[in-house]
Amino acid sequence: MDVNLISSMFEGLPRQGPGLDEATAYAFSFLPPDAKRGRILDIGCGSGMQDLTLARISPDSHITATDLHQPFLDDLTNRAKTAGLDRNITTRQASMDNLPFDEESFDIVWAEGSAFIIGILQALQTWKKFIKPQGYMMISDCTWYTNSPSEECKNFFNEISPDMPSVPEAEEMIRSEGYSLIGLFRLADTGWWNHFYKPLTARLGMLKEKFTDNSDAQCIIQGLEMEMDIHRKYSHEYGYTYFIMKKSPLTS
Repeated sequence: MDVNLISSMFEGLPRQGPGLDEATAYAFSFLPPDAKRGRILDIGCGSGMQDLTLARISPDSHITATDLHQPFLDDLTNRAKTAGLDRNITTRQASMDNLPFDEESFDIVWAEGSAFIIGILQALQTWKKFIKPQGYMMISDCTWYTNSPSEECKNFFNEISPDMPSVPEAEEMIRSEGYSLIGLFRLADTGWWNHFYKPLTARLGMLKEKFTDNSDAQCIIQGLEMEMDIHRKYSHEYGYTYFIMKKSPLTS
């Protein structure tokens, strides 16, 4: 599937995935004051709603926001300028599995929703090297809340994320990769609808018309409609969990 095609369908939306400003701020509250004055690397930032929040609540930090899709970064740059936060945010086009940064150069690695693309275990392993000794990582990722999901819900995620972990399984991955978990919480349902599914629903009619003759696009649209239907029915069985962790000084 064409990544640029998928990304283009989400251009101009407030968010490219579930999230809330309040959730960003709450996750950040688990970190100590010294870390909040350092360098933050946001991986897979999209249009960067979370970066604007981080810049507001942590004016002494500097955020390097990365994404593969340049229009998202352009949108973030414009929004940061409008909000008077552009001095605190730098954008960089880069793939999350080939980041062009020195090892141990960031106090915090931040990733809201983006770890879903490569899987939480690979994210924990791949991004660890960019964190300073005893630095921090925050990942929000889709997790199971039950060990016995409904058949329809299970079948849907088996197609798009067959290795999606439960919360305890994700906790075990975090510990096994040399991190100390210092906090976790679930994203509220409003984080799925207010700035993601509702704006996306309003756009689907236009996308269907725009991509009438594009079978790949139509397949993506159908998948999004199914995803929203699954969430309406089964949001009690899965959702985004925010994991806030500290890197062990003995890991690299």
